Amino acid sequence: MASSSLRTVEEIFKDYNARRSALVRALTYDVDDFYSQCDPDKENLCLYGHPNEAWEVALPAEEVPSELPEPALGINFARDGMNKKDWLSLVAVHSDCWLLSVAFYFGARLNRTERKRLFSMMNDLPTIFEVVTGQKPVKDKPTVESGSKSRNSTKRSIDGQPRSNPKLAE
Repeated sequence: MASSSLRTVEEIFKDYNARRSALVRALTYDVDDFYSQCDPDKENLCLYGHPNEAWEVALPAEEVPSELPEPALGINFARDGMNKKDWLSLVAVHSDCWLLSVAFYFGARLNRTERKRLFSMMNDLPTIFEVVTGQKPVKDKPTVESGSKSRNSTKRSIDGQPRSNPKLAE
């Protein structure tokens, strides 16, 4: 589907979901293939998720400005300098950001209510980061007060990741 033909919330969400599925597959089921394609000796590489649910590690688009927002550039350079899980988590976070930017690029002509509905539909799915790290999405609290209390009750390590509870591990 050409980018110019994405008009409705449903069409944009379908595109988002297909690209998301491709990226999740690259970072989970196809992780060994993905990892090998991200050779640090190559040029600046990007991870693309396509609307046909295919993923690709490739150079960024030549045209400036590109037709779509570009994913994070140079994902391959940090690969060997980081723990594999941490590197995959970093690529996942950047992939989440890219998916949102593409969806809202397509949604530029949506009105406020439609954008809100699109974001709500996207937000009902776990992020790529949550899938890759195995984190469960936290359900929303009914009030702002309880939300702020729950935020303070989660102990976080220096890197911002929730600490595992040793009692649960047993």
